[in-house]
Amino acid sequence: MRVLRGFDYRRGVTVLHKLDPRAKLVYVILFTALTIIYYNSLLLLLLFLSTVPLVLIAKVGRRWIQSIKGSYVFFILIFAFNFIFNANLTAWPNINAIGAAVASVSMVMRFMTLISIFSTFFLTTAPEDLTQSMVQLGVPYDYALTFNMAMRFVPTLSREAQIIVDAQKSRGLEMEKGNLVQRVKNFIPVLIPLIVSSFRRAELVADAMESRAFGACEKRTTLYVLTMGGKDYLFIIISVVSFLLILSLKLFFGVA
Repeated sequence: MRVLRGFDYRRGVTVLHKLDPRAKLVYVILFTALTIIYYNSLLLLLLFLSTVPLVLIAKVGRRWIQSIKGSYVFFILIFAFNFIFNANLTAWPNINAIGAAVASVSMVMRFMTLISIFSTFFLTTAPEDLTQSMVQLGVPYDYALTFNMAMRFVPTLSREAQIIVDAQKSRGLEMEKGNLVQRVKNFIPVLIPLIVSSFRRAELVADAMESRAFGACEKRTTLYVLTMGGKDYLFIIISVVSFLLILSLKLFFGVA
């Protein structure tokens, strides 16, 4: 559950925290596109390392590391599944095994880079600012609020899941005992209370919104309006230039 801590916003006063969410959203879209376009492991590693300076500037290294470390199970599964489906060990075992391993590493690096990009974004972007920025971009308020609430409850569900796991372990449930199938079955006593708790929380949110007459007024007003400043435009320019430079490797030098 530690991987979800990378989506738990903490207020800060760093330059990255103060940037407009729309400027950071441009960075997320461009570098996510680069991560999807390329298959080269070294280039994907470069994209991953490019997020490290942002993490250091934002001073969110501890939670960022927890998010990366908490994803090791997904890294193993992604590598294993890609290796199994890509390897064809009938005629030339060495060549096919090496090619499958390289392709599997690329998929792991792609997933790791995506986690790093989105973790950096959500760790430094306030949910209310993200909602306001989406509304100002033309997204209907209902959809923006739904997305905001979904992302806000991700860390909450993570904490509740950890509490349930600790409670079940105190009752004698051995989560790490048995083979893979048995370990999956061991999570059933965790998933059922978590699902029930999620429905209860959703019902409470629905009652709270209804008691506040949500949707009664078609035209909503806001307490403040986000404005783009010089630092925001500079960040967008740096993101676009970096995107074009990295994309040129594929267009002019054939790097895939």
